[in-house]
Amino acid sequence: MIKHIVMWRMADTPDKAEKALAIKENLEALKDKIKVLKSIEVGLNFETSDAASDVVLVTEFDSVADLNEYQQHPAHKAVGAAYVRPNVSERRVVDYEI
Repeated sequence: MIKHIVMWRMADTPDKAEKALAIKENLEALKDKIKVLKSIEVGLNFETSDAASDVVLVTEFDSVADLNEYQQHPAHKAVGAAYVRPNVSERRVVDYEI
């Protein structure tokens, strides 16, 4: 089993909470669109410390090949292009096998 975790800091804009919610909703909608995606959880942070990220994505896949397929899937790329990349200032990723 492969875990893929991504954390983002939102760009500092007046509507960043709404944009974070749009990221969450659109990422969670991928569950029904990408067959290799075994589980997905998207959390919105309530902590305000300087070390905190704003949004976290936790996904699971059966294999690295499935993770790669997810990352190349047109629906995943569309969410990144429309909701994530234009609205975040920082991204951190961890991929590991359990």
